[in-house]
Amino acid sequence: MLEKYLPHNSFKIDEKSFSSRDPHLLALSALKYQYSPHWWKTLSVSTPGIYILTGGRQVGKSTSCKLFIQHCIRQMLYPSDNILYLPCDEIFDQKQLSQVIRYFLQNLKTGPFLLIIDEVTYVPMWERVIKSLADEGAFYQGICLLTGSDTLMLKEAAMSFPGRRGQSDVTDFHVYPLNFREYVGLMKNNVSPNEKELNDFFQQYLQCGGYLRAINDVAAHGKILSATFQTYEQWIRGDFLKQGKNEFYLMMLLDALISVGVSQISFSALTQKIGSMSKETCLDYYRLLERMDVVFTMQAYDQNKKQGFPKKARKFHFMDPFIRHAVMQYLSREGRIFPAVEESMLVESVVASHCHRLQRTYYFKGQGEVDIILPKVDGVLAIEIKWANQVRSSDMKTLRQFPNRLLLTKHDGSNEIDGIRAMPIPMFLYNEND
Repeated sequence: MLEKYLPHNSFKIDEKSFSSRDPHLLALSALKYQYSPHWWKTLSVSTPGIYILTGGRQVGKSTSCKLFIQHCIRQMLYPSDNILYLPCDEIFDQKQLSQVIRYFLQNLKTGPFLLIIDEVTYVPMWERVIKSLADEGAFYQGICLLTGSDTLMLKEAAMSFPGRRGQSDVTDFHVYPLNFREYVGLMKNNVSPNEKELNDFFQQYLQCGGYLRAINDVAAHGKILSATFQTYEQWIRGDFLKQGKNEFYLMMLLDALISVGVSQISFSALTQKIGSMSKETCLDYYRLLERMDVVFTMQAYDQNKKQGFPKKARKFHFMDPFIRHAVMQYLSREGRIFPAVEESMLVESVVASHCHRLQRTYYFKGQGEVDIILPKVDGVLAIEIKWANQVRSSDMKTLRQFPNRLLLTKHDGSNEIDGIRAMPIPMFLYNEND
């Protein structure tokens, strides 16, 4: 029953040749710049239970799982017969999923096991299978790792089996595209860059973002290849079609998000801008994009309640600059016409995404606007982004309302501008990772 999955489990044939036979590890080795998230270094392999790995497509989840398997084999943590990587591309229902998992569990050797079920959300009602097996005690002796690109669906479904996930302190992991510091580390082989290199790398990052294939395209060709754009376009379209969504509505929503840029807008106004769908449909489609790590939302900050203001307009950002470029390429092929991308808008989204990955993030709107509000134990840090050759005192009027403030600028220079702490944007992104 497991023979069809041997291409992804070639270690069962020959452990030494796993890295040279596995499709994910082969694809990684063919790249000049190689990177894979090592989230699994914080996973307690000696603690059985159900673990969850989420993140958008093409960020390296599957490859990192293969590297995890390779690590486990080299450290002799599990017998090779007690490891299974199960891709769900061709598993069409819960019955088939149950049969494959039970067959694997019934043929285990004595000792712990590692079962990785990749993109489990492809399978309708998969959570019933996992819950049933957990109730039977199937995961008391080993690790069951579930991966998926639909973050919310996977975590919400996992809530249906509380108390069955094991005793580990950390059971959920999330993978993002490379942030700017990780990108620089990849390009410089973890050697600290000088200021000029940092600025040059930032210009490249605004093109390729943190996606490995795009990074290698820019390094090799000075641009991102059409085939790379189409790979990511097909991911977005494919996941929507699998959910039974309408591609025309998807295009209209993406078109509206591109045209809005980083301006504030409510869902009602966004729906009116689209003009061909209800607010409920707009929310539904947007939330799926959010769950896929394509976009994220920033609420306005309520100074009185020290929290978000859900009734006010929001700011919508793309999670990564490359994804924004890929969406624009997709829409352009469908006949949409856009003005040239404003670099300042890309920069603001990169900084917002960086902060969003670290903690809950807001923007502030009073008489003026502050781009980013980061709640801290002793107040908030207010951040204003100015990607311009000259910064005027009037640009910082609203920022001055906050005692703890930071001005992020385009150029190197003084650590203070007009009495406000200042820092070049590339330096902030490279140094601020906590």
